[in-house]
Amino acid sequence: MNNSDKSTFDSYVDQYLSHLRDARNASEHTVRSYASDLQQFMQWLASEKLAEGTGWGGVTPLMIRGFLSALVQQQYEHRSVLRKLSTLKAFFKWMERSAFIESNPAAAVRSPKSPRPLPDVLDLAEVERMLALANGDSPFAARDRALIEVLYATGMRVSEAAALKLPEINWNSNEIRVVSGKGNKERIVLLGRYARKALEHYVAEPRGALLAKKRNRLDYTTDAVWINSRGTPLSAHAIYTMVLDYAGRAGILKHVSPHTLRHSFATHLLQNGADLRVVQELLGHQSLSSTQIYTRISAAHLKEAYVKAHPRARLGG
Repeated sequence: MNNSDKSTFDSYVDQYLSHLRDARNASEHTVRSYASDLQQFMQWLASEKLAEGTGWGGVTPLMIRGFLSALVQQQYEHRSVLRKLSTLKAFFKWMERSAFIESNPAAAVRSPKSPRPLPDVLDLAEVERMLALANGDSPFAARDRALIEVLYATGMRVSEAAALKLPEINWNSNEIRVVSGKGNKERIVLLGRYARKALEHYVAEPRGALLAKKRNRLDYTTDAVWINSRGTPLSAHAIYTMVLDYAGRAGILKHVSPHTLRHSFATHLLQNGADLRVVQELLGHQSLSSTQIYTRISAAHLKEAYVKAHPRARLGG
């Protein structure tokens, strides 16, 4: 952008800022914010050698999207990016109404989506604190321990765990055939040593003790793996409540649900070197992009551990 271009750009910006003061009665703080945003956009156009010789009329929606993308790459907060887009929309709307440009290039630019928040993930010590509470001789303790172990070892959804049937467990290969409620698709998940031991113990005797609690039906039977206090299949809601209870009693302050154990399963696999596509297959994700959130969690946990552990690890300025 040469001096002539810059003078033309600045001239319209100055007129717009005067419009904000006089016609819109905007505060000086607001005017300064708009001025700063427009100045930053002009500097970006200059650095990219865009709109040279054309002025504001040469700005395209693609240029505005490129500017927003650059802000995201520079790790601007989402609300800051939205504010700068709002500034450009308001400025170009005024330019169009004032007949300084033929069309508003910002009108077609959509606000960038807010990044998905990272879900809570348990560390291994927190999982073990929950499991430690499920020790004891009662059938309920055996069931709960096996259930927590299986959720963490397989990454199953709570609906999949609730629907699990005995014939779907292959004890010879330590595999479970999971039927997903999402499209009724099947996949294979794996039982680790601890999960297999806990599940085997529960199925051998405690499950039968719970099943016997079904009153007035001596011939009643079910293939459901998880049995409640009435001798009937445990519901997904009951599993959710059980996990929440154990997390609370374990003193875990995070928001914990069965899905947290699924998140933890995937994150811990990636942290220990598992291939992303293997994790995708185990989770039953159709798209790899759904699984990639766990790489963000792994990176965030890595950074957190580094900052806590290293004596000279304060990141940033």
